[in-house]
Amino acid sequence: MLGLLGTAITASFFDSLNPSAIAQQMLLQAIVRKKRHIRFFIAGIALANMLLGLGIYYGVVAVISDLLNKAAQEYPVFTFGTEAAAGVVCLITGILLTLRVCKTNRQAATGELSAKAPSSLTPVSLFVMGAVFCAVELTSALPYFGFLAVLASYELSFPFVFGFIALYSFIYALPLMLIYFGYNRLCGTRAIKKLEAVLSKASSYIVPVVVALVGAYMSYAGITSLM
Repeated sequence: MLGLLGTAITASFFDSLNPSAIAQQMLLQAIVRKKRHIRFFIAGIALANMLLGLGIYYGVVAVISDLLNKAAQEYPVFTFGTEAAAGVVCLITGILLTLRVCKTNRQAATGELSAKAPSSLTPVSLFVMGAVFCAVELTSALPYFGFLAVLASYELSFPFVFGFIALYSFIYALPLMLIYFGYNRLCGTRAIKKLEAVLSKASSYIVPVVVALVGAYMSYAGITSLM
C-alpha cells in the first residue's frame, strides 16, 4: 500500500507540471473581473480529473467509446455527416469571430473604441471550462494512465480507489492553487498589470482561433471518414 501511495504522489506531481493548464489559468486570471472566481476553474479541473479517473478505472469511458464506435459502424453517413457539418459550422464561426476581433482591436488602437473592460465570466462558465480543459488534456496524461494501471493491479475496494484518485487529483491541481494565491497576493503590482495587459490582448484571439482549428479538424475527420 505504501508503494501505491508513493506512486500516486510521484505520478500526480509530474502530471501537475502541466504548462498548458498553468498558462490557461494565468490567462483567465488576467482577464476575469472577479479574480476569486478562478477557484471554480481549478475546482472544475480537479473534479473532472477525479471523475474521469473513476470512469476509466471502472470502464465507463470504454463503454461510451464502444457505443460511439457502434453508432459509427451502423450509421456511418449520419454520424460522420453530423461531425463534418458541425466542423464546418465551427470553422465558419471561428473565422468570423477572428475577423471581428481584428476589427475591434484596430478600432481600439485608433481610439475609436473605449478600453475593453475585464471579462465577467461566471463561476459556472469557469467551472465548465476547467472540466472541458481537463477532459481534453486527459488524452495525453500518461502519468495518470500509468497510475490507474498500477492501481488496478491492487484490486482495492471502492473507498480506497476513490481515496487514491482523489489524492491524485488534489496534487494535480495543487500548483494551480498555489498560482491562484500567489497571483492574488501580487495583484496590483506593476509587473502583474503589464502581464494582464499583454494576456488580455492575446486572449481575444485564442477562442476564435481554437474554434476554427477544432472546426477544421472535425470537418476533415468527418469528410475523410465518409470517403
